[in-house]
Amino acid sequence: MSQLRNFDPAVLCAVAPGGHCEFGQPRAFHDRSGRVGEVSVRRCRHCGHGITHPPLADVAFLYADRASQDFQPTTAGLAHRIKRLVFRLDARRLLRQVGIKPRRTLDFGCGSGLFTRCLGDLQPGGEVVGSDFHEQPPADLAGRLYVPNAELDAQQGSYDLVLAMHVIEHDDDPAALVRRIVALGRTGSSFVFEVPNVDCAWAGVFGEAWDAWYVPFHRIHFSRTSFRAVIERSGLVIEREIDVCLPSLGRTLANLLGTRNTLPLLLVGIALHPIQWLGERLTQKPSALRIIARKR
Repeated sequence: MSQLRNFDPAVLCAVAPGGHCEFGQPRAFHDRSGRVGEVSVRRCRHCGHGITHPPLADVAFLYADRASQDFQPTTAGLAHRIKRLVFRLDARRLLRQVGIKPRRTLDFGCGSGLFTRCLGDLQPGGEVVGSDFHEQPPADLAGRLYVPNAELDAQQGSYDLVLAMHVIEHDDDPAALVRRIVALGRTGSSFVFEVPNVDCAWAGVFGEAWDAWYVPFHRIHFSRTSFRAVIERSGLVIEREIDVCLPSLGRTLANLLGTRNTLPLLLVGIALHPIQWLGERLTQKPSALRIIARKR
């Protein structure tokens, strides 16, 4: 209990009268990393914000070998072509949503780099830079611009558009991470943040197997309310909030079966995606939340 008490005060609540989240009883989860041991999630009784316990001072060890699913492990053939097509469509949609033609774009926490590459292909006149924990770029960014996270502080105020797609939920202090990301944009620049929605309709259907839990890699589990609060407290002006149906059924089925997300499961997930989309649309509980904001 003393650990939880030490952890709570850093979590400002969006709605609690006392100012800080009041966390309920822990819900035990399987350690998907095999490196932490006993893990659990606690949620605020007021705003729904969730935290993974125990807290980790530095999460880099979870991603040291680029073996986690965050890096979209190297694929070839049909699987790679499918992912490239999906990422290209999403990159095109994102640029329409942002509504600007940036000269310099940063994809903070670029993972496999495939989305970053697709974004660059759609901006031939602009500069698209990927960034992540590692010194060397991922395979899909070979020959493209890449800056390790450790070197980014020297580029503060350099970008017109900064993306942090499924990034801030991986840090125990997302508010501090958001402030660091915001510092990288120029005055008037645009930011896109996207996180899994802890209240997604399918989380109740699949339980722990729902892919977006992904404990302990996901340190924070955002509700719509807590996500908005973290972005607003950074000083950004929120311009759009968008519900996103993230294709997740393939990996969820893999979790249920205790296996890897193979090509057959990827195809099953694609076939079931209309059902996933309809369920999220009817319940208004999407699998992911996207915020587009501007720096004053």
